[in-house]
Amino acid sequence: MIEVAVNPRVDDALRFIERFHVKQADKTLLVLVGDCMVDYRGRARSFLDWGERVVMVKQDGTVLVHRSTLREPVNWQPSGSKTTFKVEKGLLVLRSHHVKPAERMKVVFREVLLIAVSILFDSAQLAISGMESDVVNEIISNPDVVEEGLRVCKREKHVKSGVVDLFCYDKNHVPVVIEVKRSVATISSVHQLRVYVSDVKKDVEETRVRGILCAPRVPDMVKKLLSEYGLEWREVERRVVLPDEFQKSLKDFL
Repeated sequence: MIEVAVNPRVDDALRFIERFHVKQADKTLLVLVGDCMVDYRGRARSFLDWGERVVMVKQDGTVLVHRSTLREPVNWQPSGSKTTFKVEKGLLVLRSHHVKPAERMKVVFREVLLIAVSILFDSAQLAISGMESDVVNEIISNPDVVEEGLRVCKREKHVKSGVVDLFCYDKNHVPVVIEVKRSVATISSVHQLRVYVSDVKKDVEETRVRGILCAPRVPDMVKKLLSEYGLEWREVERRVVLPDEFQKSLKDFL
């Protein structure tokens, strides 16, 4: 379902919004394009003078004001906000109110270029790849990608200087600290691993603790520094399969 009004007069714009959005605000997305000013009062105070912008009121109460450039909204109200609409002195006025924290935003339109109201259905879960956790999961599911006989004992082991990604034991029961990076390993990664190994030595009261830096790529200069500190490296690729537009679902065969 989508309803659109182009260049409506202010009174007609209000009637359109009341008919298609206000009665089912929790089910419809409202998009307004027009010449407006924005007054915000809350944890801070801001005022945005007249200009042509896009205003979106989402089904959860979120309100976003976008300019014609940049990614982030110039003003916004969080989820759970309550929005009302009125015509005052020949202008269309949108008021959005949020309780905790207390925030109020007023958007005044002197010209409305476009209004669109639509019901959107979206229950998909966002799948994200390229995270350090992808590499960690790969090692946990198959420790042999690091070395044969490796046994993962703990994920996110807390030590004095931070959190070790993986605490393991090798086939000779020597403690192994594994620091994981999602992309290219850096010099700072080496120093981080070195400190973690030192912390774990004190924690487990072992004189010998191995440290392995795992990343999809380890540059030569990083390998050299690791060797100087008696540390090791493994180049471990993350393997994450994301659905794409060509992947068939069960519905395609029904």
